[in-house]
Amino acid sequence: YDKYVLGLPLHRIVRGLAADGLDVSEGTLTGAMSAVWGCLQPLVAAIAEHNSAAGHLHADETSWQVFADTPGKTGHRWWLWVFLAADSVLFVMDPTRSAAVLESHLGVSREDGKLPEGRHLVLSTDFYTAYQSLARMDGVHPLWCWAHIRRYFLRAADGDEQLRYWADVWIRRIADLYLAHRAMAAAALGTAEYTSASQKFEQALQVMDTARKEEAQIYSLRPAARKVLATLDHEWDGLAAHRAFPDIALDNNAAERALRTPVVGRKNFYGSQADWAAHLAAGVWTITATAERNHREPLKYLTDYLQACAAAAGTAPEGHDLDRFLPRKPH
Repeated sequence: YDKYVLGLPLHRIVRGLAADGLDVSEGTLTGAMSAVWGCLQPLVAAIAEHNSAAGHLHADETSWQVFADTPGKTGHRWWLWVFLAADSVLFVMDPTRSAAVLESHLGVSREDGKLPEGRHLVLSTDFYTAYQSLARMDGVHPLWCWAHIRRYFLRAADGDEQLRYWADVWIRRIADLYLAHRAMAAAALGTAEYTSASQKFEQALQVMDTARKEEAQIYSLRPAARKVLATLDHEWDGLAAHRAFPDIALDNNAAERALRTPVVGRKNFYGSQADWAAHLAAGVWTITATAERNHREPLKYLTDYLQACAAAAGTAPEGHDLDRFLPRKPH
């Protein structure tokens, strides 16, 4: 908990324990964490299975250093993926940033490249190619991130005074979309408030749709602005698809926030020294973030689970004993 949730490096944890009267080496703590990983794996696997059945997922990824040689891989840059559902959070540590990670988690068939029959998934992400690949599958409904588009407009105007006013106009248009979307989410379906908000949402979309097409025809448009508009044009369908899902956020900020705890750890202890340690990190984040998602105190949740392992002679609980640590049902 100290290392992976609070982000403390191991040498600092050792100092803290010594101050409390327990002299223990870093090697001893490392051995203990390696041993306990075996107890945590069944719970992580059960959360992963539960998460993969969700009807809506936020997904994102960030880099992670694993300072161990990986067969067939040059360098030590791995990737930490996160899949955020209504009642579960799964972190996956993988040497690659490929779509294979997504396909493996969601059970995509290797033969025909499809989701399991009858499966439908609403996927909130940024525009990375792995998500684009998944979005082309039958049964997947992509919702691209408006916060990313907003950042592109801000970056285009960064240091370019001639684009400052142009970008500000686009930022206000996106703000109008957010305001209308929040009003839709707050109103009951079928009410006058919902109808009004829905009309304002469609109007905001229409204003941007018209502006992006007209501005793309301006011969003198600066390259930075043209590049942003090209991205907006390419991703428009996935951005506009939010109109059908008023209860889902317009952006992927939830997944980015979920990665904040690992990023704090990355700054403090730079990565993992072995592949098992990398998977342990992802496992602990999976367990503790899922606990928080279900309004349970992560430390108590983790402690209760490990006490159940101790009561089972150092093995993971099974059946009903394991089920009580899981979210109740997929959403």
